[in-house]
Amino acid sequence: MPELPEVETVKVFLNNNIINQKIFDIKVLNKKLRYEIPSDIHGVFNSSIITKISRRGKYLIFLFKNEKSLLIHLGMTGCFRISKEIMKRKHDHLMIDFGEKKLFFNDIRKFGFIKVYNSKEVLRSKHLKHIGPEPLGNDFNPDYIFNNKKNMTIKSFLMNQKVIAGLGNIYCSEILHDSLISPKKNVKSLSDLEIVRIIKSTKKILKIAISKGGSSIKNFNISDEVVGYFKNNLKVYGRENLGCKRCKNEKIKKIIQNGRSSFYCIKCQL
Repeated sequence: MPELPEVETVKVFLNNNIINQKIFDIKVLNKKLRYEIPSDIHGVFNSSIITKISRRGKYLIFLFKNEKSLLIHLGMTGCFRISKEIMKRKHDHLMIDFGEKKLFFNDIRKFGFIKVYNSKEVLRSKHLKHIGPEPLGNDFNPDYIFNNKKNMTIKSFLMNQKVIAGLGNIYCSEILHDSLISPKKNVKSLSDLEIVRIIKSTKKILKIAISKGGSSIKNFNISDEVVGYFKNNLKVYGRENLGCKRCKNEKIKKIIQNGRSSFYCIKCQL
């Protein structure tokens, strides 16, 4: 599933291509996603103008001049492409016609969704109202972790969207390796110094990943261009039994935590 850097990359791409564009037509090509695309979406958005596209955690928000919004989640395989022509493909679900540009949303596995909200209400939707602070924002700081210590592993803590928005399995493994902390360590046992390292590593890893377009694990792409050059920077994720790039003396170990794979170096990460 795309994590914060991948979704941020999509947001930047869309902002560079469709902001202040007027919608000439909007068509539901296949309404079956995680939630069915609203049948009245044409009436709500036709002739409207997109004024801003923002991201909250792993979600995209399209804001329109008519004070309506689209809340979009990419699921596992959701992606956008821009075309000059109306060229429909299998697994296309929505087409937005801007005249010279056509924006398509394609989702093979149908775990993504597109919902309509009033712009003033979208951040209070059930999907967004309970998620934690943005890890790149000022609210995610050492005091935040110190005041929210829970009796759980640090890997589970970072993965919990109610605690921190947008992090997933790939980046949590990379963050913990960079901060020299075992994914098995309990949050309540973290020292002040370890908390500071986690904050610094989180912001560092995410910024690098965004600058490189995320991680192209499986089939992450934008407008037919496969992106995600951060995969070349992965230190532990997916590297089971390969040598640790930090200490050079230990092989990366894989364990299962809450049904998800964690990768770490038993020598570097204590």
